Amino acid sequence: MNKTTVGVIIAIVAIFGGMVIYSAVQNSQKTVDYETYNAAGVISDEANSGGIAEHVRGKADSEVVVVEYADFQCPGCASMMPKMNTLYEEYKDQVAFVFRHYPISGHQNARSAAAASEAAGLQGYFWEMAEALYDNRTDWIYESGSERTQKYISIFEQAAPDGDVAAFQDAITNNKDLEKKINFDLNVGKNLSKVQATPSFYVNGEYVTIGDQDSLDDLMNNIKTKIDEHLAK
Repeated sequence: MNKTTVGVIIAIVAIFGGMVIYSAVQNSQKTVDYETYNAAGVISDEANSGGIAEHVRGKADSEVVVVEYADFQCPGCASMMPKMNTLYEEYKDQVAFVFRHYPISGHQNARSAAAASEAAGLQGYFWEMAEALYDNRTDWIYESGSERTQKYISIFEQAAPDGDVAAFQDAITNNKDLEKKINFDLNVGKNLSKVQATPSFYVNGEYVTIGDQDSLDDLMNNIKTKIDEHLAK
């Protein structure tokens, strides 16, 4: 085999090898087409969300859907939880209340707390865990590593006294679908709802402003007003 032939073979290998590598990189970089989703409604569970369904309280098939984007480390989100509980109790047979994750990058434990809520959700305790995480914010927001995990386990035991602690711990450690769900919610919020801060609320896709007084009571009243407007249509 002469030098020219060897050179040609090397060139072919380099070209096709490069194509294979490029193809692999392209496949790994494929993004979700979020424009195919309706952020104003209840999104069904599927592969892009890790097979985890939306967290809905109230009338899941209602024509009025209230979507909340929240961060478990956010103090405003924590303060809104009891107010949303009040709205849910008032409208539960008429409205779908949806929770979506929107962990703020500057909040060091926002993602891990979201994962803890989803791990509890796998056992049917999402809402109980969400409320317990908010109620016990100061216990975990500054923790890291195994200490943080133990805090989440303690909170899970409080929120789900009949829950499987071993399964919960395994999920927050090993279940990659939880991260898919969190990323899916975050990107729906970022790409479709154009979320700028937490908490953010939308009624049938219409953003609810916090109000002139810049208070959470104003925000709650504005959500209620929007719900009533859409129910009347």
